[in-house]
Amino acid sequence: MAENTVLVPAGALLEACGRILEKVGVPPEQARIIAEVTVEADLRGIGSHGLLRLPAYVHRVQAGLMAADTRLKVVRERGATVLLDAQGGFGQVAGVYAMNQAIERARQHGVGFVAVRNANHFGIAAYYTMMALPHRMIGIAATNAAPSMAAWGGTTAVLGTNPISVAIPTGQDVDIVLDMASSVVARGKIRAAATKGERIPLGWALDAEGRPTEDPQAALKGTLLPIGGPKGYGLALVVDVLAGVLTGSDYSVYLASVHDLSRRASVGFVMQAVDVTAFSDWAEYTKDIASLIDVIRNSPRAPGVERIFLPGEIEWLRRQQYWQSGVPVPVKVLGELQELAAELGAAVNLPSA
Repeated sequence: MAENTVLVPAGALLEACGRILEKVGVPPEQARIIAEVTVEADLRGIGSHGLLRLPAYVHRVQAGLMAADTRLKVVRERGATVLLDAQGGFGQVAGVYAMNQAIERARQHGVGFVAVRNANHFGIAAYYTMMALPHRMIGIAATNAAPSMAAWGGTTAVLGTNPISVAIPTGQDVDIVLDMASSVVARGKIRAAATKGERIPLGWALDAEGRPTEDPQAALKGTLLPIGGPKGYGLALVVDVLAGVLTGSDYSVYLASVHDLSRRASVGFVMQAVDVTAFSDWAEYTKDIASLIDVIRNSPRAPGVERIFLPGEIEWLRRQQYWQSGVPVPVKVLGELQELAAELGAAVNLPSA
């Protein structure tokens, strides 16, 4: 455990998040959903999308920029597809409802595709795609975000990190769970480094003058670099079309950051569920998946590599560890949660920072 973190039981974090959210008017059941998505990020070691974000959510509700009570409205539906309007509510609540709808449509049609507009930041995309796994379905999710990355060859941020996640059932203990930003790293990781007072690796971002930087504060004023150069730029653009333009949400420079308390945000995202049994016999499918995994795991390893992991496997192992030992929460983040709870009069059982 790093010296600047404190181990906190996951249950205590869930309870604290829920109580804080309820104090600003979030209904108890919705507060539970938001808390689960938030803490799941920290359990999987994705702190950039977890507790670090909670104060911003609360402040947006307090500023009247985000609805405390998320009320979804069906805009249109046709067979396997649905378009929902989150009406300025929490992305987590809308995301869980949307994926449940996609799963239900997939039961009927083999696939389900649900789009959401006018929402807010929804946390880690993997939470939603993993919802499909127990149903023998593949889950797919993509969302747009406030601009933090320049187009390939540009110097001004015009696209978000625009992540995509795909969760694939394997029939084994470990499933395949891809969750990646279109940039080299998520902007939240740079924000987390700034919070901890850490440097960032060269190759993550450029400063406002377009120069490579190790300073997270300078990076936050500049732009992120796309993964794979022009390929990451292309992926980010496609996601912005699917999540933003297609749904009728904001996109590119028109989408406000979760930390911008001067205007509302209209985040868009899409959720898809694919029923494996609509295309393949389950036994045959899992046999082939097992064969593929064996090929990957047993392929020759590079010098110094002891084990080849599946996408999401490291996070799965980390979650098991943190659930048992406690979640390592940065001291600064823990202090901010305690201050927020005290300000709102929420009774929380958190250790001192």
